[in-house]
Amino acid sequence: MLPIGSILKKGFWITSSFYTDSLPRWVNDFNSKALHDTYTNRLWQPLLPIESYTESLPDNSEYEHGFNGQHTFPYDLENLKKKAKNKVQYEILAQTPFGDSYTKDFAISAIVNEGLGQNENPDYLSVFFSSTEAIGRMFGPSSVEMQDAFLRLDKEIAHFLTFVDGAVGLNNTLIFLTSASGIAHVPDYLKDIYRIPVGYFVPGASMALLKSYLNVHYGEGDWVKFYHQGQVFLNRELIEDSNLELHSVQNKVANFLLQFEGVANTVTSYALQNNTFNGGLLGKVQNSFHPKYSGDVIINLKPGWVEKTDDQVTGHNSSYRYDSHVPLIWYGWKIKRLKINRAIDLTDIAPTICSFMNISAPGASTGEIIVELME
Repeated sequence: MLPIGSILKKGFWITSSFYTDSLPRWVNDFNSKALHDTYTNRLWQPLLPIESYTESLPDNSEYEHGFNGQHTFPYDLENLKKKAKNKVQYEILAQTPFGDSYTKDFAISAIVNEGLGQNENPDYLSVFFSSTEAIGRMFGPSSVEMQDAFLRLDKEIAHFLTFVDGAVGLNNTLIFLTSASGIAHVPDYLKDIYRIPVGYFVPGASMALLKSYLNVHYGEGDWVKFYHQGQVFLNRELIEDSNLELHSVQNKVANFLLQFEGVANTVTSYALQNNTFNGGLLGKVQNSFHPKYSGDVIINLKPGWVEKTDDQVTGHNSSYRYDSHVPLIWYGWKIKRLKINRAIDLTDIAPTICSFMNISAPGASTGEIIVELME
């Protein structure tokens, strides 16, 4: 097992010391090729003539943030890399289609050097193409940049599958393709063009008002530790030292935040731990909740609303359909031509793979086997 990620300051592939004390030689050899420089010392320009991007808004759309305010082709990545904030130079790689190219190159190298698929014991390889996620947040899902990224990703996946076919044989490979999430349309675009009442939730201003409210109600203190992706983390030590009941403070915070425009509902960690929500929005929140690591109060925004950040025009942290409805495609070994028209949860993937392998599902697995694939 070698979970791998990339470090944005240097562009190298790394792993955790939990798995190994040092990287395999082939990973160091791959890093020494400096492909991260090859991919970022170039222009990003449209793969096709710009007039052929008919599924997108115009290239000069006002509903984009882009790179330091630039949001029209071409992009001089080498120059943009030099201007990177906090010296995170290779973040630009993850924000362009070439990040997916870099990932594909590494995946192919992993197959070759780890000898995957070369004996009777099955091997598992997970490849996460994440550039479209970053591009979507910066430019929006209807941008020319996003369409170009998908056109390029299609070619990269085709190249990868062609390699797998030659190395192992697609008839010997079970493949599934899915996504971690969808993405919301840019609120300003929906509001200006379609007059849909959406907007941005501004965490910084909201938390400042919340802190002032708690100071008035409970006295001066650092009652809020921090905010992260729709979660408010309270200072539990201060609450305990002040002889206050945690769930009472949580309720105060939850009720206060309900007054903000764009907030659909709020739920406390106390409520999530002491109730069972079967389905619906709160059911999804409960499935994502962990009592040790999640916030004290979770904020759910109204449909189409997203958190406001300095360098993004949209996001994907809601439980609504545009965020949670994703593709699931199976291909290769034992897969017949079939279309399944029913709801399937991503948690169904693991037990389905295990069923194909004739092994037990993981102990914490909650999904169901996709029986149509077994028939």
